[in-house]
Amino acid sequence: MTKQSRDMGFYRILVAIETDATRFYGANASRPALLGATDSEQMLAHLATDLKSLLPETAGCCLVAAGALFDQTQVLRPSYPVFRALEAALEQDKAGKFTPGLVSIGSENGKMPSADLQPLKDIPLGLLQLLPLVIQGPAEQVRELGQAMEYRFIEEGQLSAHSAAWLETAFRISINHARMMTLTDLNAMLRMQLEHFGFLPLWELLDAALSESASAMTVQTQSGQEFHWSNGTVHTRFETFDQWASSGRGAQIIPERQALAAGYGDWTREIRQYLTTLKAHGLDVQFHLSDNDPPLEGTFLKEISESAPGNGDSTITEHSYSELGTIAVTVRNGDRVENYYPLCSSGLNDIQAHIRSSVPGVHSVAFPGTILHSEKSRVLVPDAGNFTPRH
Repeated sequence: MTKQSRDMGFYRILVAIETDATRFYGANASRPALLGATDSEQMLAHLATDLKSLLPETAGCCLVAAGALFDQTQVLRPSYPVFRALEAALEQDKAGKFTPGLVSIGSENGKMPSADLQPLKDIPLGLLQLLPLVIQGPAEQVRELGQAMEYRFIEEGQLSAHSAAWLETAFRISINHARMMTLTDLNAMLRMQLEHFGFLPLWELLDAALSESASAMTVQTQSGQEFHWSNGTVHTRFETFDQWASSGRGAQIIPERQALAAGYGDWTREIRQYLTTLKAHGLDVQFHLSDNDPPLEGTFLKEISESAPGNGDSTITEHSYSELGTIAVTVRNGDRVENYYPLCSSGLNDIQAHIRSSVPGVHSVAFPGTILHSEKSRVLVPDAGNFTPRH
């Protein structure tokens, strides 16, 4: 990817490191280290040597990198904030006067000088870790170098054994494979992965965001769920079980042998997969109850059920399905039944806090291990049988 600045050009590339992701989890979990100023200088010197051996013309350019590894969800975000921070540091260092050389950015006391260059701690790390680099030079020269990289990195971009070993020690990770890669390569790899697992519409949304497309776009998932890209935001409908089973795509399902529960579980799984991935890449996702309704606000949705509570119903019923955990919470509140749906990862905790403060008395809580519903009315119902008292 080339960017022009006056008569100068930037080209964005990466070192893609395939590592052992099991080190990032468990009792002895450790994330890749942040490199200080001296180690960052040595790191960039190693990478510059590898680049120069493949493309000698890079010796006449500037190369900038930070002593940090990033998950691809932090790198592949709208406006590419990691790369923009590197370019800003390069322009600041050169003060408008181009001279070939290396500009390394190190950490101090565990912090990078720019927030955009600080690896995010709340991202679950995968086996692919990325080290972004930016090349600056005369625009025509950088354009030609970029074209050469697009062709040659695929076959010849593997890091030298010496550089890979140094990176392994410095970042305190294991390296199974390390190679130079362009943004085009990385995007193509992500598209291939998502398409392989049936998530091509997800890639189309990411591609629109990364390219900062001004055109509205609608994609449809395998289940028929529609996602709309418009003005930098992804919009989609959120359907409660009662809506989905009565007037949504679940309306065609014959309610037998937990078919409705399985169908809504599959719908929830797909929604959560899209929501988690899009938000991990920094995209704003907004739920709507219908196409013309305003976005839902808050961390959870409250629905007043059409069903009436029975005398033996649990105060609280947590509906769950398979590995998804809690999908909805049904509450018997006086003479009415309320359903609560988490809209994000913190939604369930907020639902529980809301119930404690708004539903009086001792709460009996049921965990049926499935989605309890009436086959006749096709709505969620409280558990009327086994439950555990909770104060």
